[in-house]
Amino acid sequence: MSQKNKRRWLFALLILIFANIYYFRLEALGWYVWHNNQSASTLPAKTLDLKNYRVEIDGLSIPDLANASGFTYNTRSNTLFTVLNKEAQIIELSLTGKVIRRVDVTGVSDMEGITHVTENRYVIADESDNRLVLVTMDDDATSIDVTNAPKLKLGLNFTSNKNFEGVSWDGKNNRLLVVKERDPKYILSVQGFFEAKVGEPLEIKRLDKYDAAIKWSLRDLSSVTYHDETGSLVLLSDESRLIKEYDEHGHAVGALALWKGFHGLSRHVPQAEGIAIGPDGSIYIMSEPNLFYVFKHHKP
Repeated sequence: MSQKNKRRWLFALLILIFANIYYFRLEALGWYVWHNNQSASTLPAKTLDLKNYRVEIDGLSIPDLANASGFTYNTRSNTLFTVLNKEAQIIELSLTGKVIRRVDVTGVSDMEGITHVTENRYVIADESDNRLVLVTMDDDATSIDVTNAPKLKLGLNFTSNKNFEGVSWDGKNNRLLVVKERDPKYILSVQGFFEAKVGEPLEIKRLDKYDAAIKWSLRDLSSVTYHDETGSLVLLSDESRLIKEYDEHGHAVGALALWKGFHGLSRHVPQAEGIAIGPDGSIYIMSEPNLFYVFKHHKP
């Protein structure tokens, strides 16, 4: 075989290898193994310890639910909330995935995220308009109109439906965390929106300390949650099928794979779109179209 043909075959082989890595998402498994084999001496004193989580509720199908996206835990009611983007509804769930109530929402077009802030106050992410919407939702509400609710339009790069995907309230630092899905993916901090007063400025900044850590290790950002007890930022990636935990310096300190056979899962989590963490550290995942997962920590 001539040298020229050898180079062609080598080039074709490399393309085949990279195509398989991309198709089977093998780079995600590589990062998973790497992060979960770090020396304990290099980790912060407090982490979620994701490698020791096991699935307790494995893909419970919730009836009459479709296109669920986003997740948040309400400390006051001890319940979970998700949003339906096509039907424009907020759904309240028990910690075991039972539907408690449905709230029709008027005044939004494409809800992709929700976070509980305090009492009966929530922030909704409206992806198509790049807006955060501050809403009040009473415990017995079955419908709300947010047409005239306080809104904040974010000047993100407009790319079809690849705008911001998730929002989470960081009570420790009194700010909202917003993730942009991809092209490019990044994390924003928004301070002052929840308690905004006329004439007072808002502070919106990109948290670039996370840029390097997420650039190659996560294909997209589907959702975000902040864990006050550890100070960890937790990111969910649908395309990588990973949950990753980051410390306050932007360093990855753990990962949980949403793949069949990992952490007790009987099958892949198909399209994870929302994540929330309860006060006991339980991790709740909502996957489109209507699948509910619960992971709990088990001491090694």
